[in-house]
Amino acid sequence: MKLCFATKDTLNHVFEEKLSKVAGCDVLTFGFNGLGLVSYKKELSGETEYFQDVAKLSKQLSSVVICGCDTDNYGVYRHSVVIADSGKLLGVSDMAHSFGDSEYAPGGNFRVYDTHVGKIGLIVQEDLFFPETSRVLTLCDADLLICVFKKLENLMPQIMMRACSFSNGVAMAVCAHNYACISDIRGNVKVAGSLDFINANVKIEKDYHLISSRRRGLYRDFNSGY
Repeated sequence: MKLCFATKDTLNHVFEEKLSKVAGCDVLTFGFNGLGLVSYKKELSGETEYFQDVAKLSKQLSSVVICGCDTDNYGVYRHSVVIADSGKLLGVSDMAHSFGDSEYAPGGNFRVYDTHVGKIGLIVQEDLFFPETSRVLTLCDADLLICVFKKLENLMPQIMMRACSFSNGVAMAVCAHNYACISDIRGNVKVAGSLDFINANVKIEKDYHLISSRRRGLYRDFNSGY
């Protein structure tokens, strides 16, 4: 699967002037710079067409396009990620957790999107810091996990990405402003950089780990069988 990350440009700027930079990719991912703030009220009234622009770009490229944005749902603000596949808008995922007194409210549940190139699980912003996020998406048979982050302030997102890839046995990518990285199922960083456009080929492979835990009445002596 060929991935491309646009870490600086807006979606419209790429659509109008830089299509050659992203041509031929299977999945194109923008950070939150891609769309900016999207008002559901304006989208529904036809005053803006941000989501339609994502679908149009995916149709032009015959690929999957993923783009971060902040959404205004009639005064309720959320961190969100929109995904489209070959001209069809598949949905919008919101960040499911909220921190302290943040002005951004938590949104809906996690979701895996079935695309023509595979099943993609989307992670929004700090949801990456909660291990159950990647675990749930993996158990829902995601082939690839993609996290869209606003701006990386430290190494913690990359550390969590590598840990999630290793513990769940699925490749994962993080796209943020001026940075993108990918880890394989062994937790190794395969690609990382801060170029305007970062391209990478990712082999879809899975390595499910059989995990068991001690339960009352359902365990045997540690030394038995050794």
